[in-house]
Amino acid sequence: MITYVKMKNFMSFKDVLFDFRNGSKGTKRFISIYGENGSGKSNFVTCIDLLRKSIESFQMSSDVESIMEFAKEKEAPQELIEMLLNTASFLKYKEHCRMIDCDEATEIEYGFRVNGHEGYYIISFKERFLYEKLYYFTGKQRGVLYEIDYTNDDFKAEFSNKLFKNKKSELEIRDEISKYWGKHTLLSIFNKERKEKNEKYIQQSYLEYVFDLIDMLKDTTIHCKTTSVSGVEINAEKPANVLKNLTEGKIKREDEVLLDRSERIIRDFFTQAYADIKDVYYERKFQNEELRYRLYVDKMIGGKVRMIPFSRESAGTQHIIDIIHTLLGAFCGVTVIYDEIDDGIHDLLLKNVLESMIEDISGQLIITTHNTYMLETIDIKSVYVINVDYQGNKEVKCLDKFSRIQGTNNPRIMYLKGLFGGVPIVDVLDYDMILQELNEDTDIEGGE
Repeated sequence: MITYVKMKNFMSFKDVLFDFRNGSKGTKRFISIYGENGSGKSNFVTCIDLLRKSIESFQMSSDVESIMEFAKEKEAPQELIEMLLNTASFLKYKEHCRMIDCDEATEIEYGFRVNGHEGYYIISFKERFLYEKLYYFTGKQRGVLYEIDYTNDDFKAEFSNKLFKNKKSELEIRDEISKYWGKHTLLSIFNKERKEKNEKYIQQSYLEYVFDLIDMLKDTTIHCKTTSVSGVEINAEKPANVLKNLTEGKIKREDEVLLDRSERIIRDFFTQAYADIKDVYYERKFQNEELRYRLYVDKMIGGKVRMIPFSRESAGTQHIIDIIHTLLGAFCGVTVIYDEIDDGIHDLLLKNVLESMIEDISGQLIITTHNTYMLETIDIKSVYVINVDYQGNKEVKCLDKFSRIQGTNNPRIMYLKGLFGGVPIVDVLDYDMILQELNEDTDIEGGE
């Protein structure tokens, strides 16, 4: 789980802290982030996505090489090549995360809690990584596992004496650092090592704690707002006992149990959430060892129950399927981050969906949203608001830090009135000048 995130010179954040710690109770399991359009909600999600991507940077580099080979072979247009590279290249993605027109380094500190232990991880970068540090504490034992510093052109790499279980492993990692660090982090180098070496070698070579953060990130599910640079929707492997594609696809015949379980979950949800949906089920067709499936609903329309392919449902209803699959991960102990979760969904429906699941979260669910109806019922300790001042500086505050909230006050009404910030405060828009421009006769060459 994520306990806090500090950002400096990251996209639209000059210096900001998102603090999800809950005192002696540990970390908050449900976080809802509010703010006006352009305040940085999606940038927060991108910040977590950057960390998630950083551990897979070697694989992303390999993907870029494959794209270039494919482009040469197919003589692809330059525009298509650039679009694909922007999506696959970790370097491009990292550049996108830098604050525009800023000479200072971008620095991010991620606090985390995994397997009952806490720690923090810091990265700093400009064109390349300049600094990296992993700090871990388990009960009474605490300390820096490693620290790499190249901020002053004086390279330094220091390790805890517990990080390596033999000298050979340390020398091998130092050699990898000399080859790759800067373009890649040490965390990504460790991830690469584990992929290339057998499990026994890894256990005999490195302190297991160094892989805790990697495992947490691999399990994390992140739904980012699609941009020209990211175009991202990352789905983790968990929950593994539910279909990855809930609407249609093909699976092995022996995996039909996954189809049965997914069908029950979707049926339970939709028949409770929608009054006109009477049943939800999969049409199944067996072809040799494969099972092809497609989702259907029985829906009351015009006094008659009609069988409808789920693909013909509204965009909002289809979006609910994506949300269901993502939220299931939070029931399975993993961290789920969902940007603009309310996109295309009725406010009251989303409110009911989230409220009904909060108590069952065993992992962590972090959402960004404009849905204010939830403010009437969810714990104010779960609500965070991004405020922007007149100079573009940003501050993130939890609602429980506002003394104005009393037991009888309605946080939703207070938020909409602007008492917490995070809402657009604008004058009434005057369209007279626009209309005047539209109606003005102008001589445009070639026009009438």
